[in-house]
Amino acid sequence: MSPLATKIKGFIRSRKLNVFLVFFLLAFFILILARLSATYTNTVKFNIELQSIPDEMVVLNDSSNTLDLTMTTYGFQWLKYYYKTPTLAINFGKDIKKSDSLYFWSLSRGFPGINKQFGKDITVKSINPDTLVFKVDINAVKMVPVKPNVKLKFSPGYNMLDAIVAIPDSVKIIGPESLLLNIHYLETELLEKQEVNKPFSSQLQLKLDSLNTQIQVKTKLVKLEIKSEKFTEGTISLPVNIINIPKNTEVNYFPKNINLSYYTSLENYNAVKITDFEVICDFNKRNSKSAYITPKLVKYPKGLKSTRLHQQKIEYIISE
Repeated sequence: MSPLATKIKGFIRSRKLNVFLVFFLLAFFILILARLSATYTNTVKFNIELQSIPDEMVVLNDSSNTLDLTMTTYGFQWLKYYYKTPTLAINFGKDIKKSDSLYFWSLSRGFPGINKQFGKDITVKSINPDTLVFKVDINAVKMVPVKPNVKLKFSPGYNMLDAIVAIPDSVKIIGPESLLLNIHYLETELLEKQEVNKPFSSQLQLKLDSLNTQIQVKTKLVKLEIKSEKFTEGTISLPVNIINIPKNTEVNYFPKNINLSYYTSLENYNAVKITDFEVICDFNKRNSKSAYITPKLVKYPKGLKSTRLHQQKIEYIISE
């Protein structure tokens, strides 16, 4: 090994180099800290993010508008602007004014909304350009109901008394009026469930694949609530009344009472009363070639899944 190489190797192993490196790094850190603590004035390009745009409006060129801000602040503050292009929010309702068919943002009107987005350590010196122009298209807005798409198989003795509840029960769609005219509802994705014997809820996506791409749907996820209950069957004897009997005509009929079976939830069973029902026979609708009238259930309480009259013929005799 040469004498020069030997000296270098010895110097590296010596404590003098270690001390030198420590002081060099410390001096470099102090220099960086001093630089970052100083104030600088620079210009930064900001992308624009429009907020509070009315549902019926579509901004056609919102990505093409930017603002160049000249600001003064500490070096520490400038670091966050070097990683990616920052964004400024502009409130469409407060900061933008309409003129003819165009919408404008002006510095005189919008400066307070821009300035409040910065902390007290940043001073905004200037903003360029002083005007932004936005092209806006107007769309139609329509509320359409949600249609649950479900296939349920209940356990024996269980059923559903109330209709399936969709939350929300209708959603807002936005787009050209000609495209919205033929949309009368939006269906959920299919929900299949076997052996249903208790209430449950499920989150489902709306089926939107078939919609035109120009149509916007504000809500894409809905909640379905299904109330499954224990059911039972009841039987009740009801009086039969004949209506529209001509004057001076006496009609004798049999039977005077007929049984009706109904299917309802166990919870609702005890609330069912005879006075909640009415069975009639319309004398005007009798079959003149036969001696019977068909009974009809014209009144029944809410909360019944199904009903069935045990007898479909009432025999009668006319006595004038």
